[in-house]
Formats: sequence, structure tokens, C-alpha cells
Amino acid sequence: MTAPQPLSGLRVLECAGWNGVLVGRLLAEAGADVVRVVGPDGDPLDREPPFFGSSGVSIQSAYYNAGKRVVSLDLSEAGGRGQFLELVRAADILLEDWSPGSPPFDDGELRAANPLLVRVSVTPMGLDGPRSGWRVNDLVANALCGSAWLTGDASSPPITGYGNQSHHTVGLYAAVVALAGYRLARLTGAGVRIDLSAHEALVSCTEQLLMQWFFPNGTWGTPIARRQGSLHWSGAYEVYPAKDGHGVMVTASLKLTEVLVPWLIECGAAQDLADREKFPDVIAMVKNLPYVMKVLREWVATWERGEDLFYEGQRRHQPFGVVWNVREAIERSPQIAARRYFSETEVPGFGRAKLPGRLFRTNADGPPLSLPARIAADETGWRPRAAAISAGGAGGLDRARPLEGVRVLDFTHVLAGPFGTRVLGDLGAEVIKVSSAKRSGGANSPDHPYYVCWNRNKKSVALDMTRPEARAVARELALKSDVIIENFSAGVLRRWGLDYASLEAEHPGVTVISMGGMGQDGPWKDFVTYAPTIHALTGLTYLTNPEGTRTDGYGFSLTDHLSGLAAALAALEGLEHRERTGRGLAVDLAQYELGLGIMAPALMDFLANGTNPEPPGNRHPFDAWAPHGIYPCAGEDRWIAIAARGDDEWRRLAGMLEIDPGGQFATHDLRVANWRELDAAIAARTRREDAFELAERLQRAGVHAGPVQHARDLAENDPQLEARDFFGSARAEKWGEYGLDRFPARFDGARPPVYEGVRQVGEDTFDVLASVLGYDDGRIADLMASGALS
Repeated sequence: MTAPQPLSGLRVLECAGWNGVLVGRLLAEAGADVVRVVGPDGDPLDREPPFFGSSGVSIQSAYYNAGKRVVSLDLSEAGGRGQFLELVRAADILLEDWSPGSPPFDDGELRAANPLLVRVSVTPMGLDGPRSGWRVNDLVANALCGSAWLTGDASSPPITGYGNQSHHTVGLYAAVVALAGYRLARLTGAGVRIDLSAHEALVSCTEQLLMQWFFPNGTWGTPIARRQGSLHWSGAYEVYPAKDGHGVMVTASLKLTEVLVPWLIECGAAQDLADREKFPDVIAMVKNLPYVMKVLREWVATWERGEDLFYEGQRRHQPFGVVWNVREAIERSPQIAARRYFSETEVPGFGRAKLPGRLFRTNADGPPLSLPARIAADETGWRPRAAAISAGGAGGLDRARPLEGVRVLDFTHVLAGPFGTRVLGDLGAEVIKVSSAKRSGGANSPDHPYYVCWNRNKKSVALDMTRPEARAVARELALKSDVIIENFSAGVLRRWGLDYASLEAEHPGVTVISMGGMGQDGPWKDFVTYAPTIHALTGLTYLTNPEGTRTDGYGFSLTDHLSGLAAALAALEGLEHRERTGRGLAVDLAQYELGLGIMAPALMDFLANGTNPEPPGNRHPFDAWAPHGIYPCAGEDRWIAIAARGDDEWRRLAGMLEIDPGGQFATHDLRVANWRELDAAIAARTRREDAFELAERLQRAGVHAGPVQHARDLAENDPQLEARDFFGSARAEKWGEYGLDRFPARFDGARPPVYEGVRQVGEDTFDVLASVLGYDDGRIADLMASGALS
């Protein structure tokens, strides 16, 4: 008998395009039975390029629909509607991105068919508001949310991130809220309608964009974050070329005086950094960070091979990364082979092909996913549940806080882990953050805005984990927790006796999530990584660039946000697995493999067809849209994103901009071939227009368009965010009242309501040890005297 996977038995009905298609794959990876419903004309994803050779099988459909069963129904006629409602009666979760203005079923019909249904509506802008009907694709989504504003160089147009990244972000969020909603339905005995705004989800994943706006007096000097190529907002990470032309992402952020400067001295490259009078300590160096980075840039230029510098840096535990293209990202990485990341499947008309693996691994994983299977509606094997879900005595549960009663022990730091536990805390979980005075410096301190942004809704306990007394306290907390999350180096939790194997005998229901950069095994397991490292090694930096440039990459830490969302999803899968089996999960979330996963179509195109892409700028990576670009508008540094799919939309756009739609632009293939002339013709018309007014007119004409927005646009001039009351505030002792972005989903119309401000390190130690562990004053005093609680 096959061992149950985390979501075994869960039935998911998917009726979604790009905004929801990743969700079904993610749930299928965990064992859910996902049935995708498409129209009588077939699955639009089947027509998405690229394809496996000449087989006609879409690579993108193969990836995003892997593990699903696909049913074709005509929802415009009675028979198809009846068959769909039969599936609804037997489903647990419905994933849909129907247009808010014309859904094929209203909420009443669906609730009548299945009162326990968890309906997850994933729409570009949300179900209501003045822009709820806007046409938005990946390019326009990146423009509207601020992602494009941050990406690229100030001297050139903003750049959209390479390859479906807005859909990946939204898909991870949607999977989280789907399982949170399912837990809510199981506990309360009532279904729920979840309204997830892709726009709001994306805005919440733009790192410094909102931080600088909410905290304008930081060292960044401006509330509106700048585009600055590969240079991180902190000024401490940047990509520099070695002699062989390979860019190397180097950073002065980790052990600058202990490791990096001595290494520079060893190489004879330290320049003035070795002068103790000019630079007596790390503080002096940080104050002169531009000079430090200049020294690094000149030093990198002396290396013959960028890859050699990457490996030597990692040998010294420096989070360097070499900028690889897609071919190199696959062929130069021993970690991929050692962890058997790719699996093989048979593609009709092509032969054997490789598919990327899961975004994270658990000890309850099933076999690799196969290509989607086409079936008839009466072949699903689904029947309505024999009995309703029991309310379980939780009828008073706050419907906008579905994780109330879940305790999370949080050992994370910087962004990736804290963002994941922030998501869980927003949804009602009790998050106990463990830190210490020794580890609470810089961006890991409650006195830094960066920490403030990612650590709301958490209690703070101070434990000095170098002391055995503190580790004993941590173990007791672990045995009282439902989920443990950490992003230390591989093996740290095991040495503390807090990994799943160490806790399993006493607490089999706990889920332990390790978010190591490279995973818990393999030749790179000890490598030190931050998001810019992951971006460089997976091809994301290389391909997120204007044509002819190789070093800019994303303007913020995308994979940190996505890894955090994946950790939140893993936590919810752990809770579901415990419901089914009584046992939690051991989760190995390699942020590197998540980075490879979000590059999946490009990786698969290379493996199948030998395609090694070059940076496309703002053109569509697979030429499915033309035009597809970001164009100048009136005013300083103002831009608009415009995309058209097919001849009809192109003719509408051409008519609005008074461009001849024929001639060299008459067909899609001609527009792709003449993209430079096409972009020039559009730019000549847009540069005299206001970006916001033009976007409104183009949207009314049925064209995908949106202004490239920055922080002020979002906070003060975005009518959609204002109408949906997206921004709020919290209070903290040091900061007083400060701004924040609220959770991007509503549960039956209500957002999660609690946004408690950040706590000082150790602020809740006494209360947690007393209330959770039952310690008395004397025992806590003894621990304080020993130094364990510091």
C-alpha cells in the first residue's frame, strides 16, 4: 500500500489560467487529486510556446499541468454546467480566476452545490474596486506592483523580471490560502470564499520598495527606492565581471573584517582597507561602503575565471555567486545531479524529456509528477463526500484568522524565513521567534526597518543557543509547537537536537522545515547563499536584463519572498499530513531548487531543444506577445507597460495610438520579426502621454496596459489599493505608529485583522516560558542568571 502523501485524498477542482495554474501543480506535488477543467477549445496552455521539438506538446503546459487530470467542459451550455456542478459537489477546493464581471457561476450556485467548498478566486486586481476588470499579464503585473520600477538601471527603461515570476508569486500565495481555507472549513463545518488579489500579493513581495516608503529616514536617503542595476538596496551586494566575462555576485555583508578583508590582503588587493587608521573597524568600513565595493570591483576584475572566484568565496563561507546562463546553470552545477533534481517522462511525439523537481522536499513525497492526463468528466471517480466535515467545536474561530491555535517556533533570520512566518502570523498562528542579543545586529535587529517589515505578529523569546540550558528550553518549546522553521546552515538544527528525527519519538506530529540555501545534502550543502546568490546561479540574473547586458538582474530579493511563501505552504502541508496520519513532516526546502523551479520553462527548453536564451529585455521570452514592452511617457522617468496578444488586440492598440496596423506589423510573426521598429513606433506615440491616463484609455479599449508604479504611486495614487484598504499601520515601542501592507487575501470579505508591531528581542521571554512551559518565577530567574535568556 502506498504511504499517504501530505495532501492525499484532497480533491482540487482547477478552472484557472495563468493566475492560478501553478497552484494546482503545487497541490498535486503534495498528493492532492487535481482535476483541471478547460473549455471545448482545449487548454490555452497547450498553445503556449515553446514546444518539445516538433511534437506540438507545450513545455509550459507540461510543467504547470504536471500531475493533473484535464477535463473539457462547455460551461456555456446546460450539460457542461451540470457536469461541472457535479464535480463541485465532490470537490474540497475550487481554484478559479474567472473575470469578476462575468463568472459562469455565482457564489450562491456553488455554495448550494457544496456548502463546504473552499473557493479560491485569484484575480489580477481583486474581486472589487475600480480596476477589478483590468487586463493584466505578467508584464503589466510587474509594472503595476513596483517590481519593474526596481529592476534595471536608472539610465535605461525599467525591466520586467524574466519568466512568469508574477504568476509564481501569486501561485504560491494562492496555494497557502487554499490550504488555510481548507483548514478553516474542516474546523468550522462551513465553506469559504477567498478573494486573493494578485496585485496586492505582488506589492507585498517587493522587499525595499515599501520599506523605504514606510521608513523614509534610513540610510537609503529617499522614500522612493531607485533602480540601480545589480546593486542591492543596502549597497553591499553587486555583480562585477571577471576577466573571462562572467559576472560574479560579491558582497561585503558577511564577516567583512573577519574573512573578506584578510582575503583581500592575502591577494594584495585590500588597498586602503588594510589601513587601520582610516578603517579601524567594521563600522568605519560600512560608513564607506561605496569605497569597499570599489575595491571589490577592481579585485574581481583581476580574476581570470569568475567561476574560480565563486568557488573560492564559498570555500571561505562567503555568499558569492557566479552569473550563469541557462546552459551553464544546468551543466556546471554538481548539486543538481547529486540531489537528482530532474526526473524523466515520456513526451508523445518527442521521446524522453526531463522535468524539474518539486519546489521543496518532504519525507512523505510520492513519485515525480507525470504529464497531465486527458479524461472525460465521468472518469474522475469523484463522488460527493459521505458526511459533512465536523465543526470540531471551532464554530467561534475568526474566519479571517484560520490558523488560530497553531504554534510556530521561528528560528529564522534576514528575509526568506521571516517572511514565511509573517504570512503564518498574519493568518492567526502564534509565532514565537527565537533570537539572541548576539545575533540581533543590523538587519536582524528590531531597531532596523528591514526587521520591522518581516517580523510583525510575532512574540520574541531570547535564547543564547550556545548554552546547553538554552537548548534545553528550546527543545521544550519545540515539543509544544506544531511547526518549527529555520534557515541556518545545513545540520545546525540536528546538532541542537531539534530536527524532525530528534523530536519524532516524543512529538511525531511536529513539522520541521529547514530552509537551507542549497538543501540538507549534496556537495554544495554548506554553501552560504542570499537571494542574489540564488538568482545568479539559476540563470535569473543573466536573463533579467536589457538586450546586450548580463549583470543587472532583479532589483530585489525575489527568491527570498518566494522561499518564504514556500515555507508557509510546507507548514500547512505538515498540518494536513498530521490530520491524515498523526505525523508531521521533515521538510528540506532548498532555496536553490526553488530558484531552479521558477526558471523551469527555460530549463526545459534547453534540455529539450538546446535553446540557450539571451536576455530579451522587455520582449516576451517566447515571443507569444507582440508588442510586449515598457515605453517612455511624459514626465521624468515615467513609463507604461503595453502588451498585445493576437491581431485583434493589436489592431485596437494601433487604433488608439494612431499607428498603421498593417504592413510590417500586419501579423504576429511580422511584429516579432520587426520588434525594434514596432517598439520605436509605439514609443514615439507614448512619450507625449501621461502614463496613467493612457493606461486607463487602453484598458477601456481592451488592451493589456499599466503604468510603471513606484512607492508613492502605490501608497498615494493607486485607486485599487485605496478602494480595497490595502495599507494599514502598527505600533512598536521604538517606532511608534508605522505603515504596513495588509495581507493580500480576504476570507468571506474580511482580511486578517491583526497587525501587531515588532517586539524587542526577548520582550516575551517571561510570558512564553510561564504560559507555554509552565515555568515559575524561580526557574526563569535561574535561567536568566545563567545567561541562557540573552
